[in-house]
Amino acid sequence: MSNSSYRNKDFNTVHHITSRIAHKVRFLQDQERNDLVDVIRRSAEFAGVKLIGWCVMINHFHILAFLPPPQEIGEEEILRRYGVLKGVKAEKGAEARLAQLRLGGDMDEAARWLDSQKRRMYNIGEFVKIVKQWFTEEYNRRNGHKGTLWESAYYDRIVEFKKTPIEKCLGYVHLNPLRAAICATFDGYPWSSYSAFKKGDGLAVEGMRFVYEKGQEDAAEPTVGEISDRHEALLASLLEDWKRRRAEEIAIKRASGYAMPDDPLTDEAMLNQANTHLEEVRKASMDLRLQREGETSIRKQRGNLQDEIANILTTNPGMDTVAMEQALGVPRSSLYRYLDKMRKSGLVRQRAHGQWECLK
Repeated sequence: MSNSSYRNKDFNTVHHITSRIAHKVRFLQDQERNDLVDVIRRSAEFAGVKLIGWCVMINHFHILAFLPPPQEIGEEEILRRYGVLKGVKAEKGAEARLAQLRLGGDMDEAARWLDSQKRRMYNIGEFVKIVKQWFTEEYNRRNGHKGTLWESAYYDRIVEFKKTPIEKCLGYVHLNPLRAAICATFDGYPWSSYSAFKKGDGLAVEGMRFVYEKGQEDAAEPTVGEISDRHEALLASLLEDWKRRRAEEIAIKRASGYAMPDDPLTDEAMLNQANTHLEEVRKASMDLRLQREGETSIRKQRGNLQDEIANILTTNPGMDTVAMEQALGVPRSSLYRYLDKMRKSGLVRQRAHGQWECLK
């Protein structure tokens, strides 16, 4: 998916956004991750996008965001958001520029500038574009890097509430550092919104409330502690599921001859369980293969019996069913079934007195 204006523009939607550094050859240092989190926060406020959660890793980022319906905003709010994005100096400069244009009678140019800023708001594609462009410019300036920093494509999946609960998607975002084995606790990664939530960050708290209060209009508003307990229980469950999947992956690759290293999050008990499950899968697969081979053999035998009936009637036209039963050594019920099938196919026909003859 490219970051174009053709992306989904529906409002009242939750988006899981991911983007990776190009060519996987550069890694973000601590200060750069601080800067990227700051850019994400400022860009969201400028664009009118509600941040639910985020996690900035060394070579990619995750954002969970809600796109509300557009609001009608005036010049003062546009300038304020412009200042949030670019700084107070840029805000004052834009305000002075608008005043100068109007003083010179160029009202249309002033209106065009304001409209250009409004078009960048309430649009997920524009929001991601602002984040990536602004951070790239700062990164290039500091590191003497030229050209693009990010892959041109970014991942944007709308979270359908009925299929995937928002809290589960947010949990996936927050588990990234633990799955990468770069922190030991759910809130121990500084560039995750869950760490910010635990420290009382207002924006992160709002995002968590959005998730855990959604659909709970009649219920009492949960406290920050209650939200934390619910989220950590979810994270623990998701982590255990991931450990089991990881253990099965290691077991399968080892069984295939790959020298897989031990995983710090996957203990020996899980690997033993995965090996046992793998053996069960193998046995079930072998049983299924043997069953299919048996079915193939039965079909082959049935085909041979049909040929034997045709041969015996060619040699002995007019043989009745009793004689065929004795000659072939098959039950009469099976013989009648095959004769009826061959008759319908035009291979044999029945004469008087229960006698049969082959037609082909």
